[in-house]
Amino acid sequence: MACVTGYRVLPDQAAWLTLPLEFPWKDFVDDVSWAAEVADDRAVAEAPAAVRTAIAESALTLVRAEPPLPGVQERFWWLPSIGGSVVVAHLTAVELDESLGAQPLESFVFLGAGGMIQNIIEVEGTAFDTALDCVLLVAVEDSTIALRRLLGRTARMLLMLDVFVDDGGALHEAQHDISALFTSIEVVH
Repeated sequence: MACVTGYRVLPDQAAWLTLPLEFPWKDFVDDVSWAAEVADDRAVAEAPAAVRTAIAESALTLVRAEPPLPGVQERFWWLPSIGGSVVVAHLTAVELDESLGAQPLESFVFLGAGGMIQNIIEVEGTAFDTALDCVLLVAVEDSTIALRRLLGRTARMLLMLDVFVDDGGALHEAQHDISALFTSIEVVH
């Protein structure tokens, strides 16, 4: 049996933009230069300066935000949400020891988030040995938010793709692209 050494995400560039977790990142020295580039890329050519400024400010807010759970290794901004309800996907990978590897995948559904299950289904056609797609309702302060969590497991690794939103409509609109982002994950041997 081949040993799993990691994963690779191949997001649809028309749907998702990587939100760096730290700078420098690639050719960007800091978050301000990154946000300016995002604004230039995402605003239509004839867009007024106010539109570019708003996109840059949104990008800065998101890139400076702390991930909702510890251990996030990658995050992605759903591009159709620019100017609307923000949708950000957070990817966490955890190495599993033998005892955790033997646990049913369902036992990881609430990991770090708690909540109440609204829906849970098995997912086919992924790079994982087993995969689940779950929607949870999670209490946060005085409100309840939705969490769509996709879990994938190999013999030695658990990956969680989490999307926390306070607008269920945005989660519904993004559902196809969220599923496609999850199935784009490749297991590296």
